[in-house]
Amino acid sequence: MGGVARGGEDRDITHVAEGRMTDSDEQLPGVRAASPFRRVAPRVSSAPTARIVLASSSPRRRELLVRAGIRFVVVEPSPDPPLPPGMCADLGCQLIARQKAVEIAERVEPGSFVVAADTVVVGPRGPLGKPGTPEAARRMLTELRGRRHTVLTGVCVLRTGTDVVALAVSRSLVKMRDFSDQDLITYVASGEPLDKAGAYAVQGAGGDLVEAVSGRVDTVVGLDVALTLRLLAEAGYPDPLPRATDVPLTPPRRERRPLAPMRAAQRV
Repeated sequence: MGGVARGGEDRDITHVAEGRMTDSDEQLPGVRAASPFRRVAPRVSSAPTARIVLASSSPRRRELLVRAGIRFVVVEPSPDPPLPPGMCADLGCQLIARQKAVEIAERVEPGSFVVAADTVVVGPRGPLGKPGTPEAARRMLTELRGRRHTVLTGVCVLRTGTDVVALAVSRSLVKMRDFSDQDLITYVASGEPLDKAGAYAVQGAGGDLVEAVSGRVDTVVGLDVALTLRLLAEAGYPDPLPRATDVPLTPPRRERRPLAPMRAAQRV
């Protein structure tokens, strides 16, 4: 974001980036039509308000915070950097989350609380990024098929104008179904896995490829909300914060339909 809106603006901000501001009335799945984002209004000196800034372009991370009842604005960082070579995945995802938070902290007002996250899927042969192509997606999913893997989400909360930084990582274990070649071909052809770490989205059609999740499902989606709230409190966020529950679990579906919103796998 080229800067945070100030003054008499009274609009629901869903996206501010590269010095331009766009309003969106797109309703997130499962969320009331009323905007969950903070309205920007003239500040009253006697009642200052702490601002939460989500440094992410992920609609799923945004939806997770909305579901938790948190008000925030969104500022998109630069594209995700690759995992540093030779660095273990749990440290690497925290480092990348911190890099995102530092980038956005330079573009927002002092006293803001910047939240950033990075998710890494660690397969049997090591970390898996975003495939980008159908061929790479097929290779990744073939590697994961019928096996267990780990999903790590690093979270950083940075308070601008200070040296306060809170970092942590959340991890979950995912067991994939031994899905058929036809299931694989159909899913890759949908295009969903191309920009997803590990080539699947547990909250979408990719949830049908998942047998079970041990740990928090929202970690696999891309943001451990309970951990995020804890880090906000550690960083000194002054306002009351809600209690966070995990993504609601649903039983496996007999008929698989693609792209169901916030599809969650059965817990182990």
